[in-house]
Amino acid sequence: MKNISIPEPCSENWNEMTPTEKGAFCQKCALEVIDFTNKSADEIRSILVQNIGNHACMRIKNTQIEELNDDFASWKIKNPQSFQRAWVFTLIVVFGMTLFSCEEEEEPIIESYQKVGQTILEEEASEEITTIDSTANTNDIAVEKKSTQTTIQEGDSVEYAVVGETILEECVVKDEMVVTGVMVARDVEHTAGVPMISREYDNYLIDVANDSDTYSFQEKKVITGLVYPNPAVNQTTLKVELPKRGKGQIGLFALNGQKISTIYEGRMKKGESEYSIDLSGLETGFYLINVISGDMKETIKFSKI
Repeated sequence: MKNISIPEPCSENWNEMTPTEKGAFCQKCALEVIDFTNKSADEIRSILVQNIGNHACMRIKNTQIEELNDDFASWKIKNPQSFQRAWVFTLIVVFGMTLFSCEEEEEPIIESYQKVGQTILEEEASEEITTIDSTANTNDIAVEKKSTQTTIQEGDSVEYAVVGETILEECVVKDEMVVTGVMVARDVEHTAGVPMISREYDNYLIDVANDSDTYSFQEKKVITGLVYPNPAVNQTTLKVELPKRGKGQIGLFALNGQKISTIYEGRMKKGESEYSIDLSGLETGFYLINVISGDMKETIKFSKI
């Protein structure tokens, strides 16, 4: 079951919308669409908790929706007490009213139907309609009785229609969140629209926002880096992931801290970036790559063989 989904994806062209600080403005719906595609799960939750109860529209990746639902499922397992608190009041109301309604016993409905049905059959059995010529001699006429009585053997199952009752076909009621889930093909990367968020997910957002020890929305932003292949021969590649864009610098250093060269300097985009590094002029040994952007710093060690 998806606790957050977009049941009716928007069909408007994102590129034709007017850009805004948070995303874009949809002229058709007269709504600002919040762009979540470049935000982390923590950032998305932080914005969602601020918009609980609001008619907010968003643009998001399908993989991000899956991540949000997976995070909720994991949190529910790790924090059963917090999750149960959200249901206490609802359970008391629902089950409490159900128990009170069971105090008074009523006569079974099927028994009433049986009594009415038996009366109808007896009345039909006693009725006889025969037309006889008044001038005829009744002694010469043999009257053959045709009874409309229906014989019911013991053990037979009889169903009686109730006047005014509407007989409906059996229908299977499915969970609304499942039926109206994200109807977007797997190969479509993005979807947009007003999200359907379950009450449990709202309670989860509020609970984790108020309990920083249980869950942290704003984790410390860090740079992550990977050098491959490692060890390398004449060339290797640096993969860097930044939590936010900004000016940065990537440098190659010896183990003693002496700078060998600058790999990159300038604006760095948010997300993953790759940089090729030429090692042909270096001796065999260990080296360091230092990545700096704002107050974030990451050092990756690799070796040349």
